[in-house]
Amino acid sequence: MKFIIKKKKFIKLLSKFNSFISVNSKNPILSNILLLLNKNYLYLTITNLDIEIGYSIFIPNINIFETGDITVNIRKLYDICKTFNKDSNLLFKSYNNKIKITCLNSVLSLSVLPSKDFPILNKDQFNFKYKFIIFSYLFKDIVNSIYFSIGNNDIHCYLNGMLIEYIKDIFYFVTTDSYRLSVYKVYNNSSIINFNKNNFYFILSRKLVIELYKLLDLINKNEKIILEIDKNIIKICFENFIIYSNLIDGEFPNYKQILNLINCNYNYVDLNIFNFKNALLRSSIISSYSFNYVTLTFKKNILKIYSNNTFSDEIKDIIDINYNGKKFKVNLNVKFILDILNVIKNSLNIRFYFKSSNSIIKIDDIENKHIIYMIMPIKL
Repeated sequence: MKFIIKKKKFIKLLSKFNSFISVNSKNPILSNILLLLNKNYLYLTITNLDIEIGYSIFIPNINIFETGDITVNIRKLYDICKTFNKDSNLLFKSYNNKIKITCLNSVLSLSVLPSKDFPILNKDQFNFKYKFIIFSYLFKDIVNSIYFSIGNNDIHCYLNGMLIEYIKDIFYFVTTDSYRLSVYKVYNNSSIINFNKNNFYFILSRKLVIELYKLLDLINKNEKIILEIDKNIIKICFENFIIYSNLIDGEFPNYKQILNLINCNYNYVDLNIFNFKNALLRSSIISSYSFNYVTLTFKKNILKIYSNNTFSDEIKDIIDINYNGKKFKVNLNVKFILDILNVIKNSLNIRFYFKSSNSIIKIDDIENKHIIYMIMPIKL
């Protein structure tokens, strides 16, 4: 294999791929990237056995001298390539179980592993039954709005991912770690289209959601993302990317039942995000040294925010609000509230729903009615 490629074109992709791959001492080839040059395309592939990401780069005939394929450690390749000038041309040549990289006066060689040992999925085995398209700007907004409540290494595997469900012309994107719940609801429209109209239900892994979000930085915001679903695997295509990933197997919690708990018996108050967030940030500094919770007390036209810790530090804040209901007091994880406020970008206020100190708290983004957040209170 021998070809020339511009560093600028190559390095952005390598940087994203490099962050995906982790060092694997038991199976070193999983720390490698597969480079396959065929006709006018260089195909790059990485995998962790659960997720396979591929990307194709067009190479003009004048820059191709010999086709072929090899695998090379992606971390070494990235660290070396990023040192060259952004407008440099890189000459790659494979020989004697090595790959030589030449740039101006620099020549270096890296060891490789045989491409035949690289674990590529057998694509012929899949039979994709469902297909839908979503624009990248919408998918990024969905992930940005709800990713924080995905479970992380939870013993219940189905909590470590994002549910995508389609029912009666509505897409539901849902994440929960059992202490909080985030729901993003989208109607079937020009920004997201279900082709066969059949209902479906699947769970994307946390790792896939995060990596997709990173890769979408490389493409136009109006790029179409095509998703096809088999029983236990998903295929995702956009621009020159093709991604295959295992789906999480499990029964996702009945989030609709939880949503129905918020009814007319709940009180609500509108809170200014700027004032509320700054008060919570101050409280979080104190509470971080103990139990990480904050006490919210709603009284007539006043919200009191209180926090303390085991060092006898404490903080009290008072915010003027428009509230004429009964006195209400609740203890909440301050980080959970801040996670919500940090992803609300275009609204000045949130709507805070409450019923009793032991009932679920609901928070709505007033300007985006299709996004719902819920937090379980802390029992002391």
